Amino acid sequence: MKLYIIILMIYLLFFITPVILYLKLKDKVNPIEFLKLNNNIKDGLFISILFVIVLIVKRFIVGGEPINLNIGILWVSGSLVGIFEEIPFRGFVLQKLLNHMDFILANLLTTVLFVSIHIPIWILSDVNIVSSIKSIFIVSLILGYLFHEYNSLWVPIMCHSIFNICIWIGLT
Repeated sequence: MKLYIIILMIYLLFFITPVILYLKLKDKVNPIEFLKLNNNIKDGLFISILFVIVLIVKRFIVGGEPINLNIGILWVSGSLVGIFEEIPFRGFVLQKLLNHMDFILANLLTTVLFVSIHIPIWILSDVNIVSSIKSIFIVSLILGYLFHEYNSLWVPIMCHSIFNICIWIGLT
């Protein structure tokens, strides 16, 4: 649990704060508007709920281990990690790359960066790194597509948070 709090603090200090300062001081834009945090909250909620329903139906059909709703601070961490990871990656990096290349290449590069920052955490957590790379690579591409399609960072933020929580409670 302490590891998750430390990781969240690292994201806040080294990812979120520099992005906001860069946008305000260098680009001289409103970070909320640039990051597209001012619209489509309902779409994010709808897609996230749909995702959970699909997972529940899959669980009902296929079966699986019991769901663990007692994950403590991970409920908070799961909710915040979507914000803390989507702001720098889809909100900032992807949009900056879109100024120089087409969406597919920008999304692929953002995804490679996104997967790369998870590798140290996976090493510390003793997870199957190859399997994690595959699944997070696909999820990251989808989150980039959702951001591009809905023109709102709230859609990938909510989907990302729900995805993490579903993993931690054992619904995936």
